Amino acid sequence: MQRAAHFFSSLFHPLFVVLLASISVLFFFPSYSQADDSRLRLIILVALAVGTIFLPMVSVFMMLKMGRISSVRMENQRERNWPLLQTIIIYMAAFYVLRARVVPPFIPFFLLGSIVGLLLTLLINLRWKISLHLVAWGGLCGGLLAALVQLEEGPPWLLACAFLVAGIVGTSRLLLNAHSPAQVYAGFALGFGVEFAVIYYGLR
Repeated sequence: MQRAAHFFSSLFHPLFVVLLASISVLFFFPSYSQADDSRLRLIILVALAVGTIFLPMVSVFMMLKMGRISSVRMENQRERNWPLLQTIIIYMAAFYVLRARVVPPFIPFFLLGSIVGLLLTLLINLRWKISLHLVAWGGLCGGLLAALVQLEEGPPWLLACAFLVAGIVGTSRLLLNAHSPAQVYAGFALGFGVEFAVIYYGLR
């Protein structure tokens, strides 16, 4: 069970969520997407992969080499502050670039929700360890639900899959003793609430 928990925690890492949310919009909300050209879709996804996955990972590994953190898993509560802050800065730069480009509005709004969620997570982390995995996956669930409600389109099974994965990730974090149930539930509630509000009112 421990191996499976480690596997799912890595496979569904928080850094992948922005890209997954964008793929959901670009491929499963066709009438809403402004990126009908497949080449443009690829450019958007590559840019997001670089900005929201590659650069934060490079930042974490640099901090590991500098001794700022003791592990890439960042299990120590205090060690999470600098990686969170640097990820927020990177996401803000990505938001600034994408908001001026021809991309579905959902994507920059989801990035904005991620920034707000990370800021709140950083503030909470100063006193209490909250689950970053569940903040991210709660955000995906909230963002997809808001898009389904506002746009009145999109496959409900996509939202069901997001909730299922969130449950798997939450269970994995508990099995690894990485978090208490309260930290897992709080993380999901925070991410869900922030992304739902940002996407719901942003797409009005």
